[in-house]
Amino acid sequence: MSSPWPVTWTGWGPYMPPGYHLIWGWRIAAAVFLTALGSMAMLLAAFYDLRLKASRMVKINITAGWVFILAALAFFIIDLGRPERAGNIIFIGYPAGRLAQSWMAWGVLFLSGMVIWGIIYLAFLYLPSLVTSIFKTRVRTARMVLDYLVILTGIAATVYTAFLFTAAGGKSYWWNGALPILWLSSGISYGAAWSLLIARFFEIPRTSVKTDGGVVVSVEEVRGVIHELGWVDLLGVVFEGFSWALFISAALANHYLSSLSLYELLFGDYAGYFWGFVISLGIAIPLLLEIVMLRVDPIGAFTRYAIPIIFIAVMVGGFTLRYVVIATAYFHVPIPPFYNTTPQWGPWWG
Repeated sequence: MSSPWPVTWTGWGPYMPPGYHLIWGWRIAAAVFLTALGSMAMLLAAFYDLRLKASRMVKINITAGWVFILAALAFFIIDLGRPERAGNIIFIGYPAGRLAQSWMAWGVLFLSGMVIWGIIYLAFLYLPSLVTSIFKTRVRTARMVLDYLVILTGIAATVYTAFLFTAAGGKSYWWNGALPILWLSSGISYGAAWSLLIARFFEIPRTSVKTDGGVVVSVEEVRGVIHELGWVDLLGVVFEGFSWALFISAALANHYLSSLSLYELLFGDYAGYFWGFVISLGIAIPLLLEIVMLRVDPIGAFTRYAIPIIFIAVMVGGFTLRYVVIATAYFHVPIPPFYNTTPQWGPWWG
């Protein structure tokens, strides 16, 4: 089928009409999606490690989350177009004695922190003798400190991209105070859906055999972990729906150009993606399945099929969420000067 527009289209998503400029596209959407997925997967791993539960899930989540963060960094660098200059972002302003003066630079710090904590955590998981030789009798204390660092940095890495968009000049659609809440709530849902999948199929219950973490994992413990993660994912999905309501309300109350972008999201060319993938697939279906899961055996036959469906739905809906929020901001042409427009969030360094 030929393109309905007399332009060449090489990206993912609807065709863009002539003169519409999609500066940030699917690569940045993939980067912010993988940032949230990796950060929340590692955050939940740290949370359960503090409680000495689900040691196999902790190991898989830390390993996979670290890989997701590396992939997010790769997408950011590829989209930058000048990979050799990626490291210079953090040093912008150094001659004036002001480091990390933009949200992009803070993002480098947060993501680099997740990479560093991940490397140290991998040493705890795969090189225990080396860690013991370094920390002696304080191994558990050191690991607890690392858990808290992962949790705090994971939250920061997930929400910083929202502030990166809201600090972008010329896009009143992103000047929305609900965007960090939407990013965090959806990120919690990604991490919980991933953790549900790992806990259901890889956290093998045992009665007398110790796992890698030295903790006996009983059938009841696995049931409890899956039940808890089901609640986390359920609350994350509900929180995401509430965040969408806030985002839409703020966009309507913002500059008139944000209303134009919002129209394309709700009723225009991107409406199918929003209502079909983000709302129906990413929120409604997981919500219904998780409600049922709370009333059945967490390791029964129903969850064997329900959890993979939840995982796929949340992942597809999650990536589409990031993409449509980015893409619809460019749905106006030409870009006129903004009058009487005050961002709800902006460059904090003033």
